[in-house]
Amino acid sequence: MVDGLDFQIINALQIHPRVTWAQLGRILRVDPSTISRRWSALTHERQVWTSCFEADGQRSHGREISALVEIRCAPGRRVDVIAELGRQGPIFSVHCTSGPRDLYIMVSTHTLLSMDRYIDEHIAVIPGIVGTQTHYLRRIFLEGSGWRLNALSDQQVEALRLLRPSEPPEHRKPIHRDVITALSTDVRRTAADMQRELGRSISVISRDIDTLLAADWVRWRVDFAHTLMGWSAAAVLWLDVQHSELERLVSMLRSLENVRMCASVTGATNLAVFLWLRDLQELDEIEGKLASLFPKAPIKDRWIVPRIAKRTGYILDLDSRRLRYVPVGGQPVFED
Repeated sequence: MVDGLDFQIINALQIHPRVTWAQLGRILRVDPSTISRRWSALTHERQVWTSCFEADGQRSHGREISALVEIRCAPGRRVDVIAELGRQGPIFSVHCTSGPRDLYIMVSTHTLLSMDRYIDEHIAVIPGIVGTQTHYLRRIFLEGSGWRLNALSDQQVEALRLLRPSEPPEHRKPIHRDVITALSTDVRRTAADMQRELGRSISVISRDIDTLLAADWVRWRVDFAHTLMGWSAAAVLWLDVQHSELERLVSMLRSLENVRMCASVTGATNLAVFLWLRDLQELDEIEGKLASLFPKAPIKDRWIVPRIAKRTGYILDLDSRRLRYVPVGGQPVFED
């Protein structure tokens, strides 16, 4: 069973994924060997895992096209469909959900045309799928890599932020991508462990890692088995928001710890809000707050998500533990 210290360790690594155990021990006032032992147990039990990937940033010259795709399955075929979707790299998350669709997935490609072709040629043709509907994401306001557990004090958070390198690289280089690939499934790999793989000195690899920690186009994630740690479900709310109210509503959503992701979308509604819930009653509270503060932004639809089968390239079991990693193709720009 996880406890408060485990949550503090996870939260700390969300802020600074490569903080040393000695540094973290001073911040948490816990012996570094205890922190190391706890982290090893969490990862060994597949309750916690990490990832690193390239994404869009302020200095990026291009943008990925991302979409949420609803999928309807033939009766009795959902398990087979999930297995096939999980094997495909550009599909970096797969969710079971409610309503007229059986699943929804998150996909990222380079262009609108490549997205349209990918859905038509690689998703719609999967045996057992009887229909799809695509919602293109226009602007990502919040994303999963920025979500935090909030298990630390403000002073502890600030101490961790001050330890992070602050000098980003001027340009993306091929070696940066090699380092990101080497860290893709373990952001705490040592430079010595990566030396033979990259063919560079330990000092140079360490410098490159520090540089990437400051880059706005690199995502460092610490994920965990959410159902084992208190979140029994997830949900998606679809809102119709007046453009003049959008920024203010998003600002309010940033204050809610349930909100994992928020994006403007194409379709009958223009804002999708992705939530983690400890129980379904929390959804009533969130909807009530939205209705009270934003009466002119009605919720047009709500989907319940009882299971996440794949998240950021990781296949999850029924308890939401990590099973295996599928290398992500068409680098994701967000995740819920």
